[in-house]
Amino acid sequence: MYNEVHAAALDRDDHRYTMRISRLAIDKLGIRLYDRVSAVLAELIANSYDADATEVDVALPWGVTLAGTIRAADEPAYRIVVSDNGHGMTASEINAHYLMVGSDRRKRTGSDLSREQQRPVMGRKGIGKLAAFGICRTIEVISAGSTPTDRTPQGWPVAHLILDLDDMLSDTERDYYPKPGPLDGTFTGTRGTTVILRNFFRKRVNSGTELSRQLASRFGIERSDWRVQVRNSAGTESFTLSDLPIDVMEDTRVDVSRVPVRFGHKFLPVSGWIAYSKQPYRDEAMAGVRIYARGKIVAQTRDFGIPAGFTGEFKLRSYLVGAVHVDWLDDEEDLVRSDRQDIMWNSPRGEALAQWGQALIKEIGRLGEKSIRRRVWEEFVERSRIREMLEGIAPGDRVFRDSVLEAARILVAHKDRASLDDPAHIENMVRLALSLGPQRSLLETLKEIAEDAEPELDVVVALFERARVAEIYSLGQIASERVAVVDRLRALIDDRRSLERPFQELIETAPWLLAPEWTPLGMNESLQRVRASFERWYAQKFGSMLQTSAVGSPKREPDFVLLHDSGELWIVEIKRMDYHLTDTEYNRAVNYLYELDRFLEENPRIGAQFPRRRLTFIVDHIDRLGPASLSSLFSDSRVDRRTWRELLDSTLRAHRDFLDRVYAMRGSDDEPGAARAG
Repeated sequence: MYNEVHAAALDRDDHRYTMRISRLAIDKLGIRLYDRVSAVLAELIANSYDADATEVDVALPWGVTLAGTIRAADEPAYRIVVSDNGHGMTASEINAHYLMVGSDRRKRTGSDLSREQQRPVMGRKGIGKLAAFGICRTIEVISAGSTPTDRTPQGWPVAHLILDLDDMLSDTERDYYPKPGPLDGTFTGTRGTTVILRNFFRKRVNSGTELSRQLASRFGIERSDWRVQVRNSAGTESFTLSDLPIDVMEDTRVDVSRVPVRFGHKFLPVSGWIAYSKQPYRDEAMAGVRIYARGKIVAQTRDFGIPAGFTGEFKLRSYLVGAVHVDWLDDEEDLVRSDRQDIMWNSPRGEALAQWGQALIKEIGRLGEKSIRRRVWEEFVERSRIREMLEGIAPGDRVFRDSVLEAARILVAHKDRASLDDPAHIENMVRLALSLGPQRSLLETLKEIAEDAEPELDVVVALFERARVAEIYSLGQIASERVAVVDRLRALIDDRRSLERPFQELIETAPWLLAPEWTPLGMNESLQRVRASFERWYAQKFGSMLQTSAVGSPKREPDFVLLHDSGELWIVEIKRMDYHLTDTEYNRAVNYLYELDRFLEENPRIGAQFPRRRLTFIVDHIDRLGPASLSSLFSDSRVDRRTWRELLDSTLRAHRDFLDRVYAMRGSDDEPGAARAG
């Protein structure tokens, strides 16, 4: 824009530009409200839109920390540059409007439409210009143009000023006078405005993909005369700002324009859509319903504050997406919060919008529940290959296959697609279906017999036999796998030289050894996330690494094994055979339990999934523990200790009972002891 700058001399005046604003307002409205790079860029782009720009160019380095990093002496400092071809401003307009912070633009100009393009303007409060001070200390503004009458034979007059945060905050009483820049008073052949940000705080710029999503989520503008190009100044990549791409289930999509918002005796218009996404969203920019006013985001909600107890509520907060345009939120009565990140929900119109959204959610919940269940089931069948497995197990027994598939369908019914990312979780569901399916088969057999007025004896016998054989098969499958694990545990115990690692690996792969009553101890997908999150939290808080699993770390012993069982997190401290536990080791493990409590209290949404926590020591000797440790061990109901032989004995007892039932079902006279685990 400034390649054609003509150096026309103009006397410099230190008070050429004047800003009148409380220093406290600068802190509250700039630094505190806008602390993310994407939020600042959104404000600058919105200003370009209101200035009737048709082309906006944004240049910044991607994937870097803007300050606090070591850079070569000859390497230029980072900058963010936003340039547009809007109508621009003269020096007098900058003083009257741009530097007049906090005045209502629409009242000041007498219109809520832009000067030339007649666009509904986004800006209103006059504080967006301070947004950049949330990430930097220096804002440089270069603007040329304004109305056709401002053009001279030399070109458009250039206004160039530099705002410095430290100078602005140095005095709380006097007016602030931005310094004129070197281009001030010169002329150029093109109109437009360039804003340059420098001297950054320690702020992170996301990758191009993340930045594209974040900016796309902030705008809901679809105009042929509006194009924003974002370039990586540290590379060659770029992207054009566009609609946020979300892959939705079309059979759940609701056009909200057909359902206006009821407000007293009238209806307020809305437009846009709400739907369920095909995948659970994994980016905050895509989460929930985005609410726009005048093309710019003003709120983002996952549920419109709806109470629990409606169809599909468990899936809603993972799948609900949408873009709703509600321009009346930003009309005469301003219902948009100052940072434009939420609206006044407790206002009459805010409450009306919330009630409207809750009613829509109930509708889409009914649509989405059925659609999600179907998609999750299809994906489960594909990933588990359960049909192929059943064909191999029982090619001639349709009753068995159908009963297992029906049991699997019930188990999968309330899962989301994220749960299918864990192969172990899928395997557990298949095993449970093999166990439960034949039970359903038996019930169906009884139902058939009950509905038949005169059932033939051979049909009855055949039906019962199929159900009975299927059940025996499924129980035998589980039994054979668990017996092999128990045999491995017994061999490790009998070999008194066994170290900790083989025990850790066995517990990790077969956690039911700790609760062997033939009920699965859950190892679902949430455990892996909790482990990783807890380890990061611990390292940040205490400055030392903590590892809670042997899996994936063959060269390093974990501090403990962390298991999950239906709402319970279980810390297991494992020692080798014939080991004598010390006070130091005891106290360290107990402290882990307390820190786990603290982590879950600081993260209540995770903590709600695991209301119970406990600690178990598997160690043969505690004779070296002092009185305080022994008192804690025996008095704390959440802490217990078992020897390896006690663990083996409880597992063998449970297995004997189970196998006795299996052989009783078979009606065999054979002694089962040789085939059993004990």
